[in-house]
Amino acid sequence: MTQHIRNISKKKALLISTALLLAVPAAAQAEPINGQKCSTPGALIRANNSRFICASEGAKSRWRRVNGELTITSILESMPRYSLLVTALKKAGLDTTLRGSGPFTLFAPRNAAFLALPKAKLDFLLDPANVAVLREVLLHHVVTGEVMAKDLNTASYSALDGTLLDVVVRTSGITIDGARVTMADVDATNGVVHAVSSVLVPDDVVIGL
Repeated sequence: MTQHIRNISKKKALLISTALLLAVPAAAQAEPINGQKCSTPGALIRANNSRFICASEGAKSRWRRVNGELTITSILESMPRYSLLVTALKKAGLDTTLRGSGPFTLFAPRNAAFLALPKAKLDFLLDPANVAVLREVLLHHVVTGEVMAKDLNTASYSALDGTLLDVVVRTSGITIDGARVTMADVDATNGVVHAVSSVLVPDDVVIGL
């Protein structure tokens, strides 16, 4: 009888623990993890068979365990600095593509990059009437395969729009079509994201009149 009660208690404790894990955001972890400090919000790492994301908590940033899988689209949706990119992807119907199996490498412009465009050009891109142009521009930011920063070379890479991305690797950093890579190796379950400082526009695309 006593053993039976103990077994029930263990099962109950396990159910409660599981419920808390699913219902509560991932617990903050002491840093560093595997020698890596949480200094870049949005950065993802793997450690001890778990995934951790660097999350801002007021003035501090701490590693938080990620429950479940994060696709490229899911990662972008979790980070407010990419809200304009997410909006653009949804307008172009590419958010579902970047939830797919991939793998993909996305060079992702932050909101600041979109807002650096002349207002008329940004309005043109986000106008539903110009979705074909928007789609072409966004596909110019995506390469097939998972290419980590250490594997990038000074070369031309084929983007999904059929054009080439010019990558230059220097000791001072990496540029993609002249745009600086400002954050690298945000690891998704279906590829990787590198943040870039500008919206990348193919040479043969005209935005607006």
